[in-house]
Amino acid sequence: MPTWATCRSSSSQAAGGLNRRKRSSGFTLLELIVVLVILGVVGALALPNLQNLYAAATRRADRDIALDQIARLGAEALLNGRGYVVWPAATPWEGQLPGAGYARRELELPADWGFELDRPLLVQANGVCLGAHLTLVDPRGQRTEHDLEPPFCRAQ
Repeated sequence: MPTWATCRSSSSQAAGGLNRRKRSSGFTLLELIVVLVILGVVGALALPNLQNLYAAATRRADRDIALDQIARLGAEALLNGRGYVVWPAATPWEGQLPGAGYARRELELPADWGFELDRPLLVQANGVCLGAHLTLVDPRGQRTEHDLEPPFCRAQ
């Protein structure tokens, strides 16, 4: 007869079940410590990469905000019936800027961002942008070059 089919003797039941094996439900302290150590190592390896990913996404979003602002200048000029000229604060073109019909337009860049232009960016009252070469400088000093193509000044 197989062992699994045998019945217990009455003597083991009478002795209070001393032969019974007690089953535990749960984890041992050692298992929990091993899992926590593994999670700590994975977290220590992943956290710097997540921070860099977040910072890069923030810089891309800030750059896109600046480029969208420039692309909207044509619509703003058309709605207001007024031409705009954009140039950095410190510029060598002070005496060469167009006069009548153009208002100076400041760009509202995100904090600590800067920009450079190869020539003043002119947007006529009819909404046509005459184009320029734009360099955006992020807070880390990283420079990105963009050609603002006429007639819409969308970055290429």
